[in-house]
Parts: sequence; structure tokens; C-alpha cells
Amino acid sequence: MKTAAVVVTYNRKDLLIRSIQGILTSTRPIDRVFVVDNNSNDGTSEIYKKEFGDNEAIVYTRLDENTGSAGGFNYGVKQAYEWGADWIWFLDDDVSPTQNCLETMLGYEHLSKCIHPSKKDINGREFMWESIFNPSTASATILPNISFKNNKDFTFVNMGCFEGMLIHRDVVSKIGFPDERFFIAGDDVIYGFLASLHTNVIFVRDAVISKLIPLSDRSSPTFLYYSVRNQFLMKKHLQEQGLFNGRLFYLYLFSFVLYAGIKQAFRNRSTLIPVYVIRGLIDGVRGRFYKL
Repeated sequence: MKTAAVVVTYNRKDLLIRSIQGILTSTRPIDRVFVVDNNSNDGTSEIYKKEFGDNEAIVYTRLDENTGSAGGFNYGVKQAYEWGADWIWFLDDDVSPTQNCLETMLGYEHLSKCIHPSKKDINGREFMWESIFNPSTASATILPNISFKNNKDFTFVNMGCFEGMLIHRDVVSKIGFPDERFFIAGDDVIYGFLASLHTNVIFVRDAVISKLIPLSDRSSPTFLYYSVRNQFLMKKHLQEQGLFNGRLFYLYLFSFVLYAGIKQAFRNRSTLIPVYVIRGLIDGVRGRFYKL
């Protein structure tokens, strides 16, 4: 059984080094690490060569442009799949797994071919990620890890997160590679949902990855643009599965646009937010899925 990690990075060279170091100390040794550099300009390639240039188990690729997390994982998962990996481990450059994380997740391979670890922030606080994805509205309801609070060691979910997802090649062969058109926001959610149509997707308590930095700002104009626009990409994937409900989808989208365009604009005192939200809505309706 061959395992491969895919790490996508952009202008975070110090975090990348820490992330790779965490992967390499795994109690279940990783067979290959594919590092996809989204055209960093902070000296990432130089520090990578200095730290790991002689390690033949690591494959480093610097792309010609920044393709976002979606494009980076699309490229890296293709590499891992074509190399012959049985299990492919998604990891951002700002997370580091605990030593037994991979070993613990693989202990559930009899139950699932799409496994997620728990995640803690830099202060050791647990992320609340137990989730239910509603394909009728392309939205998720986050539960406060209620299963773990009731002493379950894993729970079933139906969406994904690229900060730690471990997926089997059998599932990748059915659902394809991550959709690079997302750029950021929602690419992992829908990928996990598509996986749930073919396997039990699970969230494991005792497999842990650590976030190396505080949470990023998800109310920035750019992120909100992609969040709105990418609802229409989710819609396309759901329509292909015959699961789309137009009335509920647009009702949710309307409420989200109001929240993002008005509440966040007032909270952040930004006149750019409603502009970007409206632009995301227009581009989504017109099917313009390109990088800002």
C-alpha cells in the first residue's frame, strides 16, 4: 500500500518547512510527498532546496502561476494518482500532523475511503467541524463536534476539508480530481460531498493536525467574491448528480448575499465588500469562473 501527501503552498516558506517536517516524522512513514508551489515569490524554492533538496521522496513543482488551493490540489492529486498512490493525503502548508495522525486514520480504512482528522489551533483549541452538507441549498450546517462530546471516536459526515483529508484512489477514480475553477472557497466541501456518494466519509477524533497560524480572514472582499461565485460551481456539480433544488438554492443564496454584502460591510467598514459580492453573483450567474 502506497501513501502520498500533497502539500499546496504559496508565499509561506517557513510554514511549508514545518509542515513537511511534521509529515516526515509520521509513525506510518509516508512514501512520497508532492509539494505544489503556486508560483511563490518569497524564496520558497530556495529554502525548500536547502532543507529537502536531497530527499528523493519529495517531489517539488513550482507552477507558472498562482492557481489557488483548488488548482494546486488538482495538480498535486493528479501527480499522486499517476504515481500510483493508494491513499492521497491533502495538506495545506499551514498545518502539521501529529506523529500518529496518518497511522490513526488508516486504522479506519475498513470503514471509509475518505477520512478526516480533527484539527486544533495554535493554542490547542479544537475546531468545530462536524458538519452536514445540504445538497438542496449547497450549504453546510456545522455541529459543535457533538459526537466527540458524547465520547464517539469517529462520526460520519458528508463534506470535505483539504486540511487533512485522506482519500483512496478508488474514490478519486470515480469523482475525478478537485475542480480547479473554484480557485479558493468550497472546492473541498463539494469534493468531500462527491466522495460521500461512493464511500462513508468520516471525521476521526484521535487523528489530529495542528494549525500553525491563526484562522485567516474569511470576510475579505476577495474571499467573499469566491464564496458567492462558487455557489454556482457547486450548483453545477449538484445538477450533474440530479440533486439540485433551484428554489431552495436561490433562497439560501439570497440570504447569504444579504449577510455577506451588508452585515460584513458594516462590520468591516468596507465599501469594497458589497461590490465584490455583487460581482461574484454576476460572474456566477454568467458562468465566468476565472481567477480575479
